[in-house]
Amino acid sequence: MIFEDLEELEEYLRKLREDFNLHMYNKVKINLDSTIAENIMSGGKRLRPLLLLLVFKAFNGRDFEKALEVASALELAHSASLTHDDIIDVDFERRGKPTLWRQVGIGRALIEGHRLINLAFQIALSEGLDIARIFLNAWDRASNGVLRELMHRDLPGKTLYLRIIKEKTAALFEAAAECGALIAGASSELVRQAKKYGEKVGIAYQLADDYVDIIKGRFSIRSHLVFYNRFEEKIRQIMLAIKLRKAPPMESLLAPKIDWKKFLLEEMAKNINEAKKIIKDLDLAEPEKTYLKRFPEYCVYSMLREAG
Repeated sequence: MIFEDLEELEEYLRKLREDFNLHMYNKVKINLDSTIAENIMSGGKRLRPLLLLLVFKAFNGRDFEKALEVASALELAHSASLTHDDIIDVDFERRGKPTLWRQVGIGRALIEGHRLINLAFQIALSEGLDIARIFLNAWDRASNGVLRELMHRDLPGKTLYLRIIKEKTAALFEAAAECGALIAGASSELVRQAKKYGEKVGIAYQLADDYVDIIKGRFSIRSHLVFYNRFEEKIRQIMLAIKLRKAPPMESLLAPKIDWKKFLLEEMAKNINEAKKIIKDLDLAEPEKTYLKRFPEYCVYSMLREAG
């Protein structure tokens, strides 16, 4: 997969990120404890708020302050999910620093995560019921995706895996694009198209994230449990087959059935192309239309370059 000529988009997003970070800083310093505010402001790609703002501008939106406000709510919700994920996965570091639960303890980190969600929904509700509805639906789907991932004992097949990442990660990307179009005053059909675009971007990004994990050999405690449970189940199958004297070749029971690296790369390319096609067929402002075509590549590239 080749990523070329992204410099212009990166510069555009850098300026957009500066506008967002300033707004976000003013928001969190008033509403949150300094430790929590520092964790939120320290790094992060800001992909979801950037997507919202880029879609907003592409649809000729006028109320940029409102777009920034909703984008900040989206980033707060994302920060809450990271806080809880770090506890679930027993992760010790994030962005080169100790995770929040290591800084303040698990109990407080859980509650602070809840408070971030509350603040995000308060902001969303203040911007109208339609925005609040989008947020509520996205958070519910993202939570269902995490729960489905936790409850599934065996290694997922392709269909289940894609369903999990569509819920867990793509839901907030969908919400970002949908809100951006809605705030800009786009028609219901255009809002629907923007939402579909956001889904494709979110899926491509999570595929890249998982690909990097495979390349780097990073596995969370959750991943180890999945692999252990799969191995345990295979041993039970072997013992039962031996008792019944119908044991198949050992390789067929233990060998992985999916080439995950190949699958992830193929799905990345597929979702990037589908996202581009959605934008290609829409009448949008320039240069934002061109940037939206390249944004899925930028998201994937921002993750893949971590793997070298």
